Amino acid sequence: MLHIAIEGVDGVGKTTVSEIVAERLNFKFIEKPLHYLFDSENEFENYFRIRDYVNSQGHNKVFTSWFYGLGNIFLYHKFKNENIVSDRHLVSNFYWSGDESSKKVFDCMIELIGKPDFTFLLYAKEESIRKRIINRDTDDPDVNKTQLSQSAYIKMENFLKDYKMIYKLIDTSELNANEVAEIILRHL
Repeated sequence: MLHIAIEGVDGVGKTTVSEIVAERLNFKFIEKPLHYLFDSENEFENYFRIRDYVNSQGHNKVFTSWFYGLGNIFLYHKFKNENIVSDRHLVSNFYWSGDESSKKVFDCMIELIGKPDFTFLLYAKEESIRKRIINRDTDDPDVNKTQLSQSAYIKMENFLKDYKMIYKLIDTSELNANEVAEIILRHL
């Protein structure tokens, strides 16, 4: 198994770039791995219902980190014999659920499943993110999170450094998805 993780906040191009990279490498594209437990291949309804409940418990970082961590563990179980590109993995989980109370959860997950072979942390200027989210869906509530983007990168990169992961930062502000994918492919 070879695992490439594409990380970053909403609006930096993770999903589109992940799909392009997976297709060009002939790898399997994976997002929201727990949906394979709760729904059929291309459906997410049950997963979204459970995810929304878990997210409503956001004050309990141990609980939320274990839920998303289960997705990380399941990813390695279900696709253990395949090369994969994942849209989000440990870094995104840590951004939303990582704090002192949940540090042991992340230590345990990394001890059990290891780290991706390579992580690409995509980032962009706040205005670029806002435009992309609005272009995607004018009513997307993620547009209200764009002011968090700059602090998110600091926390995400610190996680990558703390756990000695192999990674590369890519500023997608002025790039389209194909250009970002080309940078990733050249770097591998």
